[in-house]
Amino acid sequence: MAAINVVKKRGTSLWAGRNKFAFDYWLLLATGALLVIGFLMVYSTTFDLGDRFESNPVYFVMRQLAAFGLGLAVIIVLIQFDYHILRYASVPLILVTMLILFLMLIFGQVDEYGAIRTLSAGSYQPSELAKLAMILYIAHWLDSKGERIKTLNYGLFPFAAITGIMFGLIVFQPALSAAILIVMISFTLFFVAGADLKQAMIAGALLMGVIVIMMFALPHASQRIDDFMTGFRDPQQASYQVRQALGALANGGYFGVGLGKGDQKFGPLPLAHTDGVFAIVGEETGLLGSVGVVLLLAFLAWRGFRVATRARDTYGFLLAVGVTVWIAYQALINIAVITAVIPFTGMPMPFLSYGGSSMLMTMIGIGILLNVSRDAALGRHSSRRQPTNG
Repeated sequence: MAAINVVKKRGTSLWAGRNKFAFDYWLLLATGALLVIGFLMVYSTTFDLGDRFESNPVYFVMRQLAAFGLGLAVIIVLIQFDYHILRYASVPLILVTMLILFLMLIFGQVDEYGAIRTLSAGSYQPSELAKLAMILYIAHWLDSKGERIKTLNYGLFPFAAITGIMFGLIVFQPALSAAILIVMISFTLFFVAGADLKQAMIAGALLMGVIVIMMFALPHASQRIDDFMTGFRDPQQASYQVRQALGALANGGYFGVGLGKGDQKFGPLPLAHTDGVFAIVGEETGLLGSVGVVLLLAFLAWRGFRVATRARDTYGFLLAVGVTVWIAYQALINIAVITAVIPFTGMPMPFLSYGGSSMLMTMIGIGILLNVSRDAALGRHSSRRQPTNG
């Protein structure tokens, strides 16, 4: 496993430099393409809902645009500064996020599915903020420990405690899929930062054990596992959501029925505008459109990892890896659910699903990637990462 040895930068100004446009344009292009597709799909899956419940067919699109606009504003501000300023925000942000998640369990609004995911109806979801907060904090924490993460006292034990607390706060909403995603992101960062192989294996085994226990201990999770196994043995007996999602994909064929012309979003497929949007992509644009979306996401992930490998210090490397695997893992889970590869769970598709919280946080993540890529392009630091065998 490669560990990252870096000469720490010294005396670098927090101001980002004169050239505000020296970032990865291919990353920006891929993001823009996914956003365009996303807004088209949000309109296609919500115009009927908006017309029936709000007397405005573009009601949900306008809300999504508002979240996008807020995220774009944050990116414009963020891109003005050296990303190392995020170190100062990581600790307060993780503490505030944990406090909000704790208070939400006490005072939060119970939704129609029996979960507590917002402080009030229609507000932003703290679990989305938790993904970003964990990336910022874990990247800062790992970078500050250096080679000491190979020891138990400075590595595995505190890492397990930090990740376990966040996992517990989210899983008791319950939002098991979001909690698992955060564990996957954190473990990836721990691994690529140079953790001892034995520690990584122990941590992976412990985390997988906890996840499996929670999956069978939580009634709704165990029910979904039972439904998945039943559907695996006999597709005709799969859960209602899975059958409708697969039906939408099958209905689309190779080229789809046309944008806006799909039937599944009008009731048969639950949450077609959020968790099930990829099924509607398949129905309306066919296999061709679905593969196109997957390729765009894969291209974005490649550019994200390229930004990471070109980062000029460990902190930038870990930030870029964290944001990239966040988007990649979330997309993979969503696609796997829709294609019945894993048990059904709620997971928004990055850029495509309706949801202000997801849109805002994903946009901020892209802003961080652009900032790290510009740092490398400007070549402000004299230090270089030198990979060694660890």
